[in-house]
Amino acid sequence: MLFESTIIGGIKTSCPIIRSATFEGMADSAGHPTERLVHQYETLVDGGVGIIITGMMAASTMEPHQHCQIQIDTDDCTAPLADLVSHVHARGGKIIAQIVIMGSAILVPEGENRIIISPSGVAELSVGQKESQALSIAAIRQLVADSAQAALRAKTAGFDGVQFHSAHGYLASKFLTPYYNQRTDEYGGSLKNRAHFLLESIDAIRAAVGPDFPIWVKLNCADFMKQPCLTFEESKQVMRWLGAHGVNAIEVSGGNTSSLPRQGPIRAIRRTKEPMYFARYAAEAAAALPNIDIGVVGGFRKLEEIQLCLQKDHLAFISLCRPFLRQPDLLRRWQNGDTEPATCISCSRCFGSENVDCIFNKDAKDE
Repeated sequence: MLFESTIIGGIKTSCPIIRSATFEGMADSAGHPTERLVHQYETLVDGGVGIIITGMMAASTMEPHQHCQIQIDTDDCTAPLADLVSHVHARGGKIIAQIVIMGSAILVPEGENRIIISPSGVAELSVGQKESQALSIAAIRQLVADSAQAALRAKTAGFDGVQFHSAHGYLASKFLTPYYNQRTDEYGGSLKNRAHFLLESIDAIRAAVGPDFPIWVKLNCADFMKQPCLTFEESKQVMRWLGAHGVNAIEVSGGNTSSLPRQGPIRAIRRTKEPMYFARYAAEAAAALPNIDIGVVGGFRKLEEIQLCLQKDHLAFISLCRPFLRQPDLLRRWQNGDTEPATCISCSRCFGSENVDCIFNKDAKDE
């Protein structure tokens, strides 16, 4: 049954539908969680969500932070994060810390003039992005070490696992993309070399957190770019390597800000021919990789579609993002017999730099 206890990626949970990482913009000036974020997570757990993956947390002091981004890049972050975790656990939920090295996909606040980093210094194709600086070998190794320390802080704070963000054009994803990774050293060229940063980071994280702490990865099935990019066949090979390096679960997503029109990570369902736009890629990956838990995010709105994917496609979990912004109690409604589809219309007007929420909820609160 859908609403029965299960184990996903080493974590026991009440349901195989999870809250995918969603940037909330709810950090204070020190990068610590606000009461508003604590309340949001409590509401999600009360609404039936078994596992919450946090919005992306800044893992290294080598780069700037996005506005209102949670930080996990110094030891001062641990106690405030532990308090956040305690609120989730008190209500019976589980929570995974998503850690990220942003790279040139970062949206830098105005007046922030610090250097933006990237694999090769290739400028972003999307409009409005600043130039970036190619990383030295020493800097890459420092970022690997910073990721490991961020994961250790997450474990110390009581999180139930970590997810390393390697999708959507953030730094680990950029290393996998030939257009953005034009290096000629051990971190560029062949797929194995382009995956070097990701696999080194996973190895360092595993060494820091020990053999039993769950490590998840978010990974593009493909970049969907006009330019040379990560393909699905390459992505499946990266997944095999991740499994061999001890990753417990992979959340399949796709695309970045340089993707072809309507081929990015976040799509308007009414305008796409595939409402669950990454599901077939995740299904093929799950069939090829039976020894690692594979899940997928993107476009799920109907309970029967979720049930079908879980049953026939060997998927371990389904992730939702925007629907939980509008209806944090969606799973409880479904469990109690109200199986109407999620009311999210996929307009993506929820996203911004601060206090991310569904526009319909915002309108209701303003009345």
